[in-house]
Amino acid sequence: MKAKSDQEKEKHPHHVFNSIRFQSIPVSPSETNTPLQVVCFFDQTKNQVYAGGTEAVNEHFGGAIKKLRAEDLFRGELLETLVITPRNEQIPAKKLLMIGLGDPAAFELETMRSVGRVAMNEAIKLEVANFCFAPSLKDAGVASLPAADVSFVIAEGMMQALNAARILAARELIPEVKVNEVIFLAGAAHLTESQAGLKKAMEAAKARI
Repeated sequence: MKAKSDQEKEKHPHHVFNSIRFQSIPVSPSETNTPLQVVCFFDQTKNQVYAGGTEAVNEHFGGAIKKLRAEDLFRGELLETLVITPRNEQIPAKKLLMIGLGDPAAFELETMRSVGRVAMNEAIKLEVANFCFAPSLKDAGVASLPAADVSFVIAEGMMQALNAARILAARELIPEVKVNEVIFLAGAAHLTESQAGLKKAMEAAKARI
C-alpha cells in the first residue's frame, strides 16, 4: 500500500526546473515517506506553540521534540539546525531536520529565503534524492504571511542553493548533487496558495535563464 504522501503526489500538479521536481501537497510531516523531513521552529524562549503537523511529529516522538527544546538542546535560534534519526518507526521519514526561525518578533518573509537555502544545503550534504519541507509557520501561530509568498521565497532560496552546489560540484569541490525532488507540505486551507507561490517561483526562475 502506498504511503499517503505518495498518493497525494499523484493528485497534484508539479513543476520541473533543472531536472528537479517541485510540488506542494496537503500532508502532515508525520506522514511523509521520504529520506528527509524538514520542520521549522521559532526560538523556544519566545514561542512554544505547537499545532497541526508539528504537534503530530512531536506526539509521534512521544513528546521528545518538546523536551529537547525545553532542555535547550535545540532552541530554534535563527538558522540553527539539528538532524534526528527516527528509531522504532516514530515517523516514516528516515531523518528529521529541524531548522530554527529565531525570534518571531523579528521574523520577516526574507527569513524563509535563508531557511530554504539552509534546507537545500543540508539535503545536499546528507546526499538524499528527495525531501519534504514543512514551513510550520501556521503551526506556531504565525499566520500573518500569505502562503503563496512563503512558498515563493522558500523555493527561490532552495534554487539559489542548488545553483551554487552545482557550480561547486562541477569544480569538484563537493560531491555531485543527488537531490531530484522537493515536496512542500501545506495544510488543506493553504494548499492552493502554496501551489501558486511555487508555480510563480518556477516561472520566475525559467524567465531568468
